[in-house]
Amino acid sequence: MNAIRYPDGNVLLRNLSREFPVVTHGEGVYLYDAQGRRYLDGSAGALVASVGHGNREVADRIHAQLLQVAYVNGTHFTTEVTEALAARLCAHAPAGLRRAAFLGSGSEAIEAAVKFARQLCVERGQPQRTRVITRVPGYHGNTLYALSMSGRPHYQTFFGPLLSEVVTTPAPYPYRCGLEDYARDGAAHYARLLEETLQRVGPDTVAAFVAEPVIGSSAGAAVPPPGYFEQVSAICRRHGILVIADEVMCGCGRTGRFFASDQVGLTPDLLVLGKGLSGGYAPLSAVLVREDHLEELRQGSGGFMHAQTYLQAPCMTAAGVAVLDYYERHDLVAHAARVGAHLQRRLREVLLPLPHVGSVQGVGLMAGVELVEDKATKRPFPRTRKVVEGLLAELFSRGLVLWPNTGHADGTNGDLLMVGPPLIITEPQVDELVDLLARGLTRFLERS
Repeated sequence: MNAIRYPDGNVLLRNLSREFPVVTHGEGVYLYDAQGRRYLDGSAGALVASVGHGNREVADRIHAQLLQVAYVNGTHFTTEVTEALAARLCAHAPAGLRRAAFLGSGSEAIEAAVKFARQLCVERGQPQRTRVITRVPGYHGNTLYALSMSGRPHYQTFFGPLLSEVVTTPAPYPYRCGLEDYARDGAAHYARLLEETLQRVGPDTVAAFVAEPVIGSSAGAAVPPPGYFEQVSAICRRHGILVIADEVMCGCGRTGRFFASDQVGLTPDLLVLGKGLSGGYAPLSAVLVREDHLEELRQGSGGFMHAQTYLQAPCMTAAGVAVLDYYERHDLVAHAARVGAHLQRRLREVLLPLPHVGSVQGVGLMAGVELVEDKATKRPFPRTRKVVEGLLAELFSRGLVLWPNTGHADGTNGDLLMVGPPLIITEPQVDELVDLLARGLTRFLERS
């Protein structure tokens, strides 16, 4: 069997009109299907597989924990492995973040972080703080409130009546910012827009500001201008608004620092991790909170009013500990910074001269490539042409897997590719990735 096509199989697949190869195994940065075809996983799945596929060191550690105890109810027990993961993360986290809770996905962790912020406001006698501010473009998850916070207007088509009202402000996006000098003027520009938004809705009605330190697929690994987070954090502190750093995609070494917040000058009140934290070997996410905020809850209601079935489950946290051990043994964050610099340089050298490549941006092993119909005006391709979907199919046929996004340019149009391979990738494998991408892109655009 080389593929399953709905309704031939029983799995409810994400796309009902394409065939899905059956993966049999993975090794390092490569995946292999039932027909023996090899794929370079240039996006680590959805920027998840941080320590690569088929990592026996990690798998053996998880297996050992499963034999010891796989599950306990997080409202009744804790375990050594869960305590160890919390201690490891908090020891290196941005200043003040000294407690961690563990859940099963980034969406769950984001929702928990927002609930924590809301509960803290109530404990402080500020029940009027019911709003959350997020940025457009941006993405924070697929559960209903997390989706509400995600700056992707096309989701309104299907789910609009189910989504909650959130307040949005523009996200820093160098290619489409319209500024003469993004690095020089960007921080003040976007901070002013945030302040204007707060004054419009009333800053005393806002509980939290949620932002990705380096924006994920919604803006193609957009890096904020210098000083941006210092300025917006100061605004939030002045108005009593909590800052939540969403590092689900950009955290865990992806940018060349374990915490992306450290790289961009952000000291958040809450921080959320996921994806690379477990490397895909188990569902796992984390919410890190400040000790002083936890003390406010202890003095009030007595604790954080949140629990889920797999809260603190050792089958998950064992994956996190195993991945962190692998990071340390192989100095993986430093490796990601070094090889990431090579990736960024090669992508720019090879892709920017090509027709229809509008921008290449990013940091570390996280990059975005924006395709445009007209480079002079930055005009995007019409969405009806489905350019990025066609390109992905071309690349897939050549054995390269990347991650797409659409709609960032104006809410409807816009074609982006995300490059984010496993952190174990080598420089020769980066060259292979860039070569496959360039040849596939050139061939696809010649035919289009």
